[in-house]
Amino acid sequence: MPNNSEENYIEIGGERFSLLDEVDNIPLADSFVKNNKLQGTTGHGEAKLYVGAQQKKDFDVFFGDFSGKGLFLKKDFEDYLGDAKFEYEQQEQKYRQDISGKWEEYHRKLQGFSEREEFSIGRAVPQDQTRFYIKSEDNAFDFFRSIILPIISYVSILKLKSEQGNIKFLFRPALSYNFNPYYHPAVVEKIEKAIEQDPELTEEKKMQLREARIGQGAYRQKLMEESSECIITRVNDERILIASHIKPWSVSDEREKIDHNNGLALTPTYDRLFDQGFISFEDNGTIILSPYISPLNLKKLNLAKGRKYNIPPSDTRRAYLNYHRENIFKK
Repeated sequence: MPNNSEENYIEIGGERFSLLDEVDNIPLADSFVKNNKLQGTTGHGEAKLYVGAQQKKDFDVFFGDFSGKGLFLKKDFEDYLGDAKFEYEQQEQKYRQDISGKWEEYHRKLQGFSEREEFSIGRAVPQDQTRFYIKSEDNAFDFFRSIILPIISYVSILKLKSEQGNIKFLFRPALSYNFNPYYHPAVVEKIEKAIEQDPELTEEKKMQLREARIGQGAYRQKLMEESSECIITRVNDERILIASHIKPWSVSDEREKIDHNNGLALTPTYDRLFDQGFISFEDNGTIILSPYISPLNLKKLNLAKGRKYNIPPSDTRRAYLNYHRENIFKK
């Protein structure tokens, strides 16, 4: 178990908690969700959550005697539903039934929640010594199972200790960023189709726009000429550098899509963190860290609050960074 230190803490509603341990990105299977089940699957959804294999982590130690309460934050539910809204409407995955009307229902129900919702948890299937499951009969856990979209959703569990010594298990749901409103396959397909059918665009311009989406072509070349190394790691092997859009390609106009000022050179891990809004930057290059990344993982990523990086300066790039901070960064 990680050693606790002064830096390993998070604040929730002004209350400070020590971060003792965590289980990251538990996949949420179709068998767990309550309502949004996929075609071709059987069963009606089990109330037990598979946390992981015992040989990989001692979950008996992690959860102890289950005297600690589970905890959901209303804001986390709001953020999850915000990210999932487009998938509820478009349904790239094949669900058993039309779920497009469910989003409004869940969003209305959420308004009656407290900012912090506690719930009891316990071990399910105690006789299974290899696979660890947990369960809860409380309303907050039932709501969690109701809104989750299977396969493309995850949950992390943070083990926290209050200043009074009380143990809490914070459950934080997340949607795969490939299905949020900026990167959803239906969004990309619609824009690419519009580009192909635009009679005013030359074939060369269409190619530039397509290549820019995947960080290639003239867009990448100009960015690499300006900044030939990752702004965080200083890695300068262009074979593993990604020309990451600051303002996502899907919401950029034609000029912004291929503007190298709308880009940062990043290695893959940090490109993914930036795309998902887990990190952002001030105009002067100071990194901003999302509370959705735990202090333990920030240490592993060698990221720290207040560090300043060399971002190629331009008024245009500053405008793109402002967009990222206001719209993409997870606050």
